[in-house]
Amino acid sequence: MSESLRPVYLAGTGRFLPPEILTNVEMFAIPSVRNAFDVDKARGSLRGIEPDEAAGLAPEEVFDRWAIQLTGIEERRVLPDLPDASTEAMHIAAGLSALAHAGMPASKVDLLLSASLTAREDVPNAACTIANGIGRPDLPGYVMNAACSGFLHALASAYAFVTSGAADTVLVTVGDALTRITNWDDPKVAVLFGDGAGAAVVTSNPSPGRILATPVLDGEYSPDHLNVTGLGWGDPLGQEHKLSMAGGANVLRNAVRSMQDVADRALERTSLGWNDVDVVVPHQANERITQGLEKVLQLQKGRVLHRIAKIGNLSASTVPIVLDELLRGEHGTLADPTRIVLTAVGGGYASGSAVMEWSPPAG
Repeated sequence: MSESLRPVYLAGTGRFLPPEILTNVEMFAIPSVRNAFDVDKARGSLRGIEPDEAAGLAPEEVFDRWAIQLTGIEERRVLPDLPDASTEAMHIAAGLSALAHAGMPASKVDLLLSASLTAREDVPNAACTIANGIGRPDLPGYVMNAACSGFLHALASAYAFVTSGAADTVLVTVGDALTRITNWDDPKVAVLFGDGAGAAVVTSNPSPGRILATPVLDGEYSPDHLNVTGLGWGDPLGQEHKLSMAGGANVLRNAVRSMQDVADRALERTSLGWNDVDVVVPHQANERITQGLEKVLQLQKGRVLHRIAKIGNLSASTVPIVLDELLRGEHGTLADPTRIVLTAVGGGYASGSAVMEWSPPAG
């Protein structure tokens, strides 16, 4: 890195999760999910349970056990169907939370970068709506879509703006209302997704967090594993406008490989190795994926955070939401400094990773 480039700090993080919880049992009550679910086939696939016990399970209990076995998810948050409930509204709430965590007024922000694939409005772009919602209708910004790795792509962009001097402070907001585009006729997809948003304040001003090197981004074209056709293309009422996902062992292995690969490369840009890492915050795509990543990393002192059970797959916002929990002490006491690896992979495939450290503020 050139000496003329500035260090980049992370001053605070924030999150928003809708209050409404949808459990697996409650999801089974949705007619389209219940009608599409093969109870007998799922009952026969359950592991760790005696056949006689499995035979005595009610259909909704079979669905619950099957969903947990498949994904690790017990429940997810759902945005209510109300006029003021939108993806943009979740971004605004998460952004205000991050600014408060950073102790920074919105007037200090130079640029807003957002990542989403479910904004309510295409025009004006969601960043304009979010900027207005945080009290800065004059704030420039734009939206990007890198699916589940959107936070790492937005963070990398914010890093570039700050380190180059093009901006002093960038507010990053990411999030989606995935339940609005979930295919409820496909139980394997329906159980995965929830709604939520996360945010971070990236700045040139010395702060508790520091991004230690330029984040790593990568891509691999594969349109069949996760796909949503945009409105205006195809049948306006067709299922192509709902999330479709191909599962299987190959997808799981590719996700683990991709997140490990970009994280390895991100660490190479620092003076750190895996033995120096305290916490890994991966995209919460599926518990089998985060457990697979933990297995291949074999961290000597660090830990991989698993949070999908209670929030589901929230696309780009899972990394900043779990990071926010971590930095606020909700996953235990933090070392000074705590060295953290963020890593994600999403549809495209698009992947990214960043290495940071956090020194908990005194008091």
